[in-house]
Amino acid sequence: MRLRRIDHVGVVVSDLTAHVAQLESLGLSLGRTNESSESHALYFPCGDVSVELIEVHDPEARRRRLAEGEQARIEHIAFEVDCSLDEIRRGLRERGVEVSWPPFPSGDAEMVWTTAETSGGIQYQFLRRPAGGER
Repeated sequence: MRLRRIDHVGVVVSDLTAHVAQLESLGLSLGRTNESSESHALYFPCGDVSVELIEVHDPEARRRRLAEGEQARIEHIAFEVDCSLDEIRRGLRERGVEVSWPPFPSGDAEMVWTTAETSGGIQYQFLRRPAGGER
């Protein structure tokens, strides 16, 4: 397994507007967005890493990803890798870590996630971009 760098830290939020204002007050600016049927994500770069704010639209997914009454929670840490996601999956499974499969496409990247209960209570995301892909 070859990790290149931390790409982003994903934070699920209950009030996207308030959290955007908080990051902007710290001097961060919106770098890019990502929309899916389940959620809307905003990425705020800080050096070579971004903070991803995630607003979950789907009610069932929101209950799963953000407990009732919580304002926000760090959901995952995303690593960019320079090997195949299948290699990542094999290496993690050998260690007893469950990994989502098949890879999920998003923009020019493909990604997989660990099941937090099998990876020490932390959900990790592994993403692979083509050479020269968007960050």
